[in-house]
Amino acid sequence: MVKETKTLLPGPVTMKQIAAKAGVHQTTVSLALRDHPRLPIETRKRIRALAERMGYRPDPLLGAFNFHRNVNHAERARTVIGFILDAQARRCFSQQAGHPLVVEAARRTAKERGYSLELFLLDPQVTGVKRLAQILLARGIEAVVISTFEYATKRLELPWDRLSAVKIEGRHVWPSLPVVTNDQYQVTRMGVQKLHELGYRRIGLVAAAEAERRLGDAFRMGLTIEEAKVATRHRVPPLVLTDSSRVSAAETLSRWIWEHRVEAVVSNLNEVTDYLRAGGFSVPNDIAFCSLDLPLSKPHWAGVVQNHGLVGQRAVEQVLSLLYTHQRGIPLVPSVTFIPGYWRDGESAPGRRY
Repeated sequence: MVKETKTLLPGPVTMKQIAAKAGVHQTTVSLALRDHPRLPIETRKRIRALAERMGYRPDPLLGAFNFHRNVNHAERARTVIGFILDAQARRCFSQQAGHPLVVEAARRTAKERGYSLELFLLDPQVTGVKRLAQILLARGIEAVVISTFEYATKRLELPWDRLSAVKIEGRHVWPSLPVVTNDQYQVTRMGVQKLHELGYRRIGLVAAAEAERRLGDAFRMGLTIEEAKVATRHRVPPLVLTDSSRVSAAETLSRWIWEHRVEAVVSNLNEVTDYLRAGGFSVPNDIAFCSLDLPLSKPHWAGVVQNHGLVGQRAVEQVLSLLYTHQRGIPLVPSVTFIPGYWRDGESAPGRRY
């Protein structure tokens, strides 16, 4: 058996030289090197193997030019970005949640770049992972955004070597891909800092156990850093609600408030205000409330606005950047992009004096 060796040409190997060797047009070579689904898989493999033997290396300046051209030419043929949703995370798409804003911004950004965004619901009872992988391959979809997944989902077995992919949150899910996420740690610190500035001393955090597992305890970490700045007697242990404890959340919350003499509550769970009312507390007369995920439907509340739209926008921008620069598969060192929130004053947390 004769061992195959690379055919090295003097000077940089061009796509024109590869095309001449392969007996195809230069455009075909360009499409093959980008693994474009317009070409048959065997054609792509043959040309890419030939380019490797000839020692072809992409020109980074040309790649940068093509990236700029692709971004700014809306007349380019439209293709599809897959936006994969977790069927188990339906509650994240309620009117009080920010996930619909993520999808809306992602869809708008894709359209501006000449792409369409198509939603795929991953549901073990309907469309499992294997079926989804088949659909992506059959449709020639090369770019996917993996949306927020519940903590119970640990792995996603998709054809990653064929995909440019970015995750929204979901750092607990294999594989490790570039991630775009709201900065829950910064959001919590900002909320606690602002309440301290408004004169509140005993500030308590209410968080959901599932979200804390999924986000790496980001809310409690933010609280811990800020509580380290105050006297020990003013510190309040966080109240972490499980799905089962939410059934009696009003009673649990009430006991926690009385036991720890809580003056203000910070939480990303906006239904906490309902629990407070059910427990006999008036906001803000009896206790202040600071939302850590301030919804558009509550303009009179105080809290931190998470920039969900920017999360969706950045996720699409990043996955297209990977697509344009031919980066497929699982990166050795994935990046994490944190999107900060911003404060908004409101009636639920007025300033106070002692």
